[in-house]
Amino acid sequence: MTTKPQNLLRSLLLIPYFAWGIALLFVYLVSVSAETSYTANAFFDAFAGVVSFYTIGIVLWGIPYTILIVGLLLWSINKPAPIIYKVFVFSPFWLSILTVIEIALISFLPPQALSLEDLMDFLSYILVAVIPTLIIGYGFVGMGGIIYKAMRHLNLIRTEGEAK
Repeated sequence: MTTKPQNLLRSLLLIPYFAWGIALLFVYLVSVSAETSYTANAFFDAFAGVVSFYTIGIVLWGIPYTILIVGLLLWSINKPAPIIYKVFVFSPFWLSILTVIEIALISFLPPQALSLEDLMDFLSYILVAVIPTLIIGYGFVGMGGIIYKAMRHLNLIRTEGEAK
């Protein structure tokens, strides 16, 4: 089974949603097992905390990421795979911009006079949102790049000149 590189690149955009579903299942299973078990494992607890942070984070990144995906999917129609790949590499950067816009909309609605404290809170929210967005986003981009290159290496991607 082979696929076109453009289709593979577009489908790789769904990885964060699948990861969120798996993280949500993991958090649920951890919470259920925590009620019945009293043994503590520091690594397991730390991992569960990171996964919980990602799972709860969909409240912040879900809407901007969905907007980003729809925009990238529409933009990528009839574009060659190398250009799509290069643009998708910058998607965490674009997501962080959309996240800042979302935080601004949430922070400054309804419109009111800004105090210095409000502005400092806004800048704090931006740092707390943008840094994890970039770190996690580039983690997913790296994972997608590895999958894309592995599928090219295994000849599972059909190029434009090959027969269907």
